[in-house]
Amino acid sequence: MKGNRLPGNIGVYILFGLLFFVVLLLVPRKARFNYEYEKGSQWRYETLTAAFDFPILKTEQQLLEDKETVSDEHKYCFKFDNDITRQVLKDAENLSLSPEERGRIIKILSEIYSRGVVDAESLPQSADVVYIRKDKHYTEVVASELHTLTSAKNSLFEGLFYDSSSSINLDSDLEQSGVYNLIKPNLFRDEDGELLMKAYRGSETVSPTIGYVSAGQEIVATGEVITSDIFQTLESYKAEYGRSVGYSGPVLQLWLGNALFSLLFCLLVFLAVLYCYPSLFDNPVKLLYLLFVVGLMITAALLVGKPRTAYLFMVPFTLFCLYLLPYFPKGLIALLYSIVLMVIPLFVTGGWEIYIVFLIAGMVTIYVFGKISKTWQQFLMALVVFAFMFTTYLAFRLLEGSLDSISTDHLLFLLLGAFLPVAGYPLIFLMERLFGLVSQFRLEELCDTNNKLLQELSMKAPGTFQHSLAVMNMADAAARSIDADVPLIRAGAMYHDIGKISNPLCFIENETLGAKYHANLTPKQSATAILQHVPDGLEIARKYKLPQVICEFIETHHGQSCTGYFYSKFVNDGGDPADKSAFTYKGRKPWTKEQSILMLCDSIEAASRTLADNNPETFDTFVEKMFRAKIDDGQLDDSVLTLNELMTIKAVLKDYLGRLYHARIVYPASK
Repeated sequence: MKGNRLPGNIGVYILFGLLFFVVLLLVPRKARFNYEYEKGSQWRYETLTAAFDFPILKTEQQLLEDKETVSDEHKYCFKFDNDITRQVLKDAENLSLSPEERGRIIKILSEIYSRGVVDAESLPQSADVVYIRKDKHYTEVVASELHTLTSAKNSLFEGLFYDSSSSINLDSDLEQSGVYNLIKPNLFRDEDGELLMKAYRGSETVSPTIGYVSAGQEIVATGEVITSDIFQTLESYKAEYGRSVGYSGPVLQLWLGNALFSLLFCLLVFLAVLYCYPSLFDNPVKLLYLLFVVGLMITAALLVGKPRTAYLFMVPFTLFCLYLLPYFPKGLIALLYSIVLMVIPLFVTGGWEIYIVFLIAGMVTIYVFGKISKTWQQFLMALVVFAFMFTTYLAFRLLEGSLDSISTDHLLFLLLGAFLPVAGYPLIFLMERLFGLVSQFRLEELCDTNNKLLQELSMKAPGTFQHSLAVMNMADAAARSIDADVPLIRAGAMYHDIGKISNPLCFIENETLGAKYHANLTPKQSATAILQHVPDGLEIARKYKLPQVICEFIETHHGQSCTGYFYSKFVNDGGDPADKSAFTYKGRKPWTKEQSILMLCDSIEAASRTLADNNPETFDTFVEKMFRAKIDDGQLDDSVLTLNELMTIKAVLKDYLGRLYHARIVYPASK
């Protein structure tokens, strides 16, 4: 029997590779401003501080009012280069002068460079005032206070000339010692600052800004009411955020990070399937459908919220649960749903609230679906889901300390998010056609004994029909005990012997009184007739267009076992024991839980009719013997059933037989 081992089918890894590339293409590659706010409401997020310098943009009305107040004055901005200052002072320490002279020179140079040295060509003569940038702040300075290269040399010479203790008294001495060569500009034109200042104060056109916010400055605090001024600042920050903030590192590093996230995400999905539903790896079409739905959900989560985060409230995420529920175990759906939703808080600011709202909605949908999933009841299900979504939303508002932040838009989006699945659910039938899947509703239709094929089975092979009903009920009990797919195994049980329609009298349960089909046949001939009901069943299934998953039950319910009765008779009559292939079914060994359960129940139900008594010890020994025979014969080698599940099924079947074949009360004769 198989455990949770890695699949050997290369197609599985190709499908997950496709999911990897889908996620990689959808993952955002630049920062996004995702705060939601409205004028007059409270700021619901953490205190927001500016991550960079930005101007406050004027409104349209303010721009109209300022059209006549354009200023033609140009502001000259410079920025300090502290590295040059440090280098000049360091070079002065290496001059070939006495320590006293070097100390005097360094002191004078420090005073010169504290005011700033600028190249005369970069400082226009018309500039009366300039702006010097230090540590992101601009200081207004009179242009005449700055040193040019010439004035810096003069200041150095004068400082030494009037120092009576200095031995350097001639300009030629300074030139010869290389002191003049040390002097370099440490102020350079700041064109970006001039553009910002131009936008801030106005120059040739109307300034589009009204103010300026420095990096680290608080914009709005948690719980603060968003006034018109704060709203205008937030809008300006948002505009600059969209233009300026993005990824500035190496492109290869960016793609590597996205690839690692996409890989880890796909790994989580892979492990969820491996641990919860490993047999899915043996069904590439069904796996493709699962990953297709997962891809749709990721696309919705990462794309819909781009214009506005609140739009995610109306995405029908619970619809993806509904698309999976008819085909997959609830445990797998719940785990995958919670994993895929994680992309919202990871890539959307403030996305944790949306994550919690829809996580609860999804869990409620999974629970409620099996109870109220018919026709108009889906509207009731949507109403229940909306109630839980609204309750979660309300809890977040209460945690913020005020109900004033409840938005009518949000409530409308929540209502749409709860009821859109009702409109989108009928698409599941299109999905069923496209992917060749079988929904729970289709399985229920197949189990209806009034359909044409089962009616034909009932008429032509009544004994087989009753056997199929008995196996269905037995398999139902066993499947429920280990949480297998009950609707699927019920449908498989009803059709597993459908091939007996072609030759019903060949099988003992359909024999009429006095008729003995095998009386004049050799063991080989009898075995050939018995074995034929499997290929006949597959042919009938194709004729009636039964789903492939039902055909698999027909093919696997005997696996590759031997018709023991006729084989033993053949050997006892002198036949060659090595000629066993003529008595062996040419089907496949079961690999899913449901197929394995059906094989066991089919054998036990048929053989149980030969039991001589109905005491618990008999049933216990009988079931143990049947299970051991299948295991020793290797029929369960490919099955995903665990030993623990086998023990559970054995206990259930022993109890089931005890209740089915209980002793009857003998009624006394009437006197």
